[in-house]
Amino acid sequence: MSVHKGISNQLSQKNREINLFIQLDKEREAAISHAVELCKANKPFTTDRINELSLQINELAKQGSIPTRTYVTTQMVEEFVQKKRK
Repeated sequence: MSVHKGISNQLSQKNREINLFIQLDKEREAAISHAVELCKANKPFTTDRINELSLQINELAKQGSIPTRTYVTTQMVEEFVQKKRK
């Protein structure tokens, strides 16, 4: 019975990690979209929130079952917007 409980606990933990990743990744994508929209409108923007979420995701990834995310620079956002305008 204790083996079953151990496996169940381990699966519950992985499930929480995956759900947290999904939530953080959605927030990160929204932050990227917001930065892109500000850049398109020639308004000031930062990538601070994007990278804060990337850090949280990358910390979670250290546990092994979550993919990492790249940190984003303002230059990356600007280049993306320029490519979309062409």
